[in-house]
Amino acid sequence: MKKVFTDISTIAHLWANQLQDEARNSGNFYFDGKTIYSYGGHFPIAKHIEKDGERAVLFTTRAYSNTTARHIAVVRHAASHLNVIKCYNPNTTHEENFNRWKVDAELVAAKLPKAKKPEKYLNELEYINSQANKYAQFFGLELPAILTTILSIKDKNEYNAYHDQKTAILEAERLKKEAELKKQHKKALIDWKAGKTHRLYTRIETDYLRVNEEAARIETTQAVQIPMELGKRLYNSIKENTLKVGDKVLNFEVNEVGAKVKIGCHTFTKKYLLQFGSQVFAN
Repeated sequence: MKKVFTDISTIAHLWANQLQDEARNSGNFYFDGKTIYSYGGHFPIAKHIEKDGERAVLFTTRAYSNTTARHIAVVRHAASHLNVIKCYNPNTTHEENFNRWKVDAELVAAKLPKAKKPEKYLNELEYINSQANKYAQFFGLELPAILTTILSIKDKNEYNAYHDQKTAILEAERLKKEAELKKQHKKALIDWKAGKTHRLYTRIETDYLRVNEEAARIETTQAVQIPMELGKRLYNSIKENTLKVGDKVLNFEVNEVGAKVKIGCHTFTKKYLLQFGSQVFAN
């Protein structure tokens, strides 16, 4: 299978129709699987995606050099028959893409108070709104409250009101995210304790332990395995207040001993370790 081409239009066509897994020119334009790049992995132009059986292409709104602009134009033409969804970066997180729309919308809205023809900036806000909503709808997401508020601005007074309320809106959004994360963490922790998952990815402040009776070991939420005998010695040293900073547990160094016990990248409350140890090593 041929992989190197001189014609960048051919490369873009092969990518758009997913006719092969990879192709490139002699230097700065290539695709690898679903994503096509300009100059390297730092600049993805577009990416094939699928959700619930529906296919689309995430397409960058970024601009760079004249050469990259040409690459973007060629890819845009090759993907013209596809469902194109625009965003800042096809390979980044939803949060980052929403944040970029927020930044762009704020820059546009800030021009409204002094604008002689506000329609120009209102149209720009509407364009950003259409991009963000198309993206959110495809992934089944809700627009962040701060972005929704900016995009609803229609005049100078609404912009001033937004500016005054921005801190409160951001705080409300932070609390909402925190509550959602705690909810996800609670469910994930239940599954982990039941042995359904190998490790816990939604960590909030502290780590936890479980006993793997079949393997005769203790396991942490970060998937570290501790022999039972070592766990018992650690419990006794905490109970007897002999554990100190600089001690080693496996290859992990004890960094803090107090209300919290920090061992390597793990953080436990002392109270939790004592409760866990008393249940496991009661005899």
